[in-house]
Amino acid sequence: MDLSIFDFSILGFGGFFCLVWAVGLSLLLPGSSKLIVIYFIGMSGLRLVWEAYTHSGLVTHFPKLYAFPVPFLYVIGPSILFYYEKLSGRNGFKMNPVHFIPIIFAMLPLCYWIPLEREDSVLLIHSVTNGDWKFPNAIFILWIIGPKLSILFYSLSIAMRKSGEGVLALQLLPENIRRFSLVLLVYILSMIFFDIIGYVFGIRTFYQYSAWSHSLAAILVYLYSRYNPSVMLEISTAIQSARYSKSKLVGINSKEAIQNLHRFMTKESYFAEEELRLPTMAHAMQISPHQLSELINVHFKMSFNHYINHHRILIACAMLEESKNNILSINYSVGFNSKSAFNRVFRELIGTSPREYRKNPKTFIKEKSNLLQKIEPKL
Repeated sequence: MDLSIFDFSILGFGGFFCLVWAVGLSLLLPGSSKLIVIYFIGMSGLRLVWEAYTHSGLVTHFPKLYAFPVPFLYVIGPSILFYYEKLSGRNGFKMNPVHFIPIIFAMLPLCYWIPLEREDSVLLIHSVTNGDWKFPNAIFILWIIGPKLSILFYSLSIAMRKSGEGVLALQLLPENIRRFSLVLLVYILSMIFFDIIGYVFGIRTFYQYSAWSHSLAAILVYLYSRYNPSVMLEISTAIQSARYSKSKLVGINSKEAIQNLHRFMTKESYFAEEELRLPTMAHAMQISPHQLSELINVHFKMSFNHYINHHRILIACAMLEESKNNILSINYSVGFNSKSAFNRVFRELIGTSPREYRKNPKTFIKEKSNLLQKIEPKL
């Protein structure tokens, strides 16, 4: 196999990019759940480096390294479930040991691999990449595609739960995040599907393009997370809202709670607190975070963060119309912690920038009215 500088460059860059990203997150993210995020991104980086080593042709020069990273990739599937449960607020969630059985079995092919001579290792790699299903090649083909099958299984099992919480959580996301999440989900599932088909039938183009797409996807996710830093908080809130959407708000007077929430927003301006979070607001209302999340979901058809942003932008509109304060001071006055976040949310909800809105607010009366209507109490 000839050395391919292109494959090594595009896949190697994606791999090292993910590894550096994971290191950066380990220094910045708080809490124990950050380990799962770091593992996801770190394993993506490891897989891309492995793909660079395989597809560039380096594998034929150093064949013994080929098999050793594979068992670690089997942890990604169970990690999807674990991270989902963490996002849903189940901090005490513990994985059933049965989820780790495939990982243990994934170690067994190494017993066959390690004693192989160099020439036999190269021959086996060629057989696997060309879709030769003769024994023992078939075991190694299944071994290589196993992590992808695991990712598909865990992703689809969450999406197809009888409770419907996975689908509902997607529906509860703000429109821009929902669109990105759907496109990313379809993109990743397609990428995994083509990767599996490529190995099953020995179609190099399929699993090669899939690897390139993996590298591109990692960079796009990073750029989107920089553009919209609140994306993980929105996803977490949506999952929690979906999980508890069938609790029927037992034990509280929904009408009274809605009135209290409206008072906290309009009379006491809770939205202006930069660090306002769901538990803080729930504590002030003397209800549980799950009840508040469901209350907003049921009555306003949106997540907590989206609801808060509606109030912030409405007040920002009023301030842009009635005061001569500069836009940056208005940004901080209504609770945003950065100018970029303020501009992004303002454009998302009103359809223009704060600067353009100030020039001619009458042009956007309809957008402002629609915004107000969405957060008016429906009693």
